[in-house]
Amino acid sequence: MTDPKPAEFDRCLDDALERALRAPQVPHNLRARLNAALSRSAESDLATLRARLERERREQLETLEVEYVRIRRDTFVSLLGAAFAAGITAVIAMPWLRAHLGVYAPMAIAWGGVALGVGITFYEPLRAALRRWSDAL
Repeated sequence: MTDPKPAEFDRCLDDALERALRAPQVPHNLRARLNAALSRSAESDLATLRARLERERREQLETLEVEYVRIRRDTFVSLLGAAFAAGITAVIAMPWLRAHLGVYAPMAIAWGGVALGVGITFYEPLRAALRRWSDAL
């Protein structure tokens, strides 16, 4: 048994549907009115979409600006605090270091600052690596 050709089948199906279902009466200018309504809605939707996207962009830029200012302020305060702490430490430690190290005392303070900076920089990554290593055991 062979199936009818697809084109023949489609034509027969279309004929049967046309006989069974009658198309409703529509105004002759329906397509023009539909196209006009779609174009008006698309224009208003695009305008609404554009306004919403511009508002969201402004909000994101404001949020970024606030975060940028906060990070700059926090960095400045941290730097200022570290400078005061280093100054106080140098004033307190310098007489003792001069007594024990002589002319090498300023170099010892400088290398101490370098060691402290490296320790602060790598503290969190080393701590996370140590935590992963201990969890693996």
